[in-house]
Amino acid sequence: MLCCVTIVARRRAYWSLFIAACLCLAAFIPLFSRLASAPEAPAFLQKAGAVASFKIGAALIPSYRLAAAGIGLCALYAALTLGLILFSFRKTVSTEIFFYSFWVLSVGLEILRLVLYSLVVGGASLSLQILGAKALVFTRYVGYFSLFLSGLYAAGFRNEKIGTVVALIVAVAFGLAASIPVNTGSFSLTLELRPGYAAVNTGLGLVAGAVTVANFLYAAHSTSESSYKAAALGSALFFVGQRLLISVWNPYLIIFGFVLLAAGSALFVSRLHSYYLWQ
Repeated sequence: MLCCVTIVARRRAYWSLFIAACLCLAAFIPLFSRLASAPEAPAFLQKAGAVASFKIGAALIPSYRLAAAGIGLCALYAALTLGLILFSFRKTVSTEIFFYSFWVLSVGLEILRLVLYSLVVGGASLSLQILGAKALVFTRYVGYFSLFLSGLYAAGFRNEKIGTVVALIVAVAFGLAASIPVNTGSFSLTLELRPGYAAVNTGLGLVAGAVTVANFLYAAHSTSESSYKAAALGSALFFVGQRLLISVWNPYLIIFGFVLLAAGSALFVSRLHSYYLWQ
């Protein structure tokens, strides 16, 4: 009975995450249309030196449009991957996949960069802009911690109070995001309002990704299970893909990042599904 309750509860969580990802994808359409319809780069981006162009043939494509397209791929990825998880894990339970699914949604919530763009274009107050920037940092932190826990559970960590662990992740991420200053007016080429301690934020993400891969490799070694080896490879691929999609505006690197993200996630989800199907 406990197993059935766990499956039902997690199915509800997967449904909630999938719906949230679909909302991110739906929101991308009007947000991107507003950005793409602008005849020239907004003054606040020009002032911040956050405007460049990429030449494809005879066309010059502004950096902010390319970055926005990358955000759309993030939202598409989150909706498709959470849909895959929802379909695959109907009768099986995987704590690794459960926490990984929160990381997937955090990728879709990169749509907050476009929300922030719209806020600034609409003349929103500085306090609202700062709130939007910190919301993005918060979602990334939740994603990093969730990815870390996914690998930690694979490596043998056990805590049956999953709800308590999720609440702890949210609380710590909120506290960190609230304490980080934001450089108002300092926009990047990827439409991000730069937070303070940028090196710390980047380092946290890199550490979370590296430790996750290491944990799955440890799980493969300790259990002699090949599925964990595939999961380690998948996690390395999707993490590199995610880093590209949130940090570059070169269209070729964006496409490459999306391919890595999709391929790594498909490998990760499919192999863990096969493993838990027989447990």
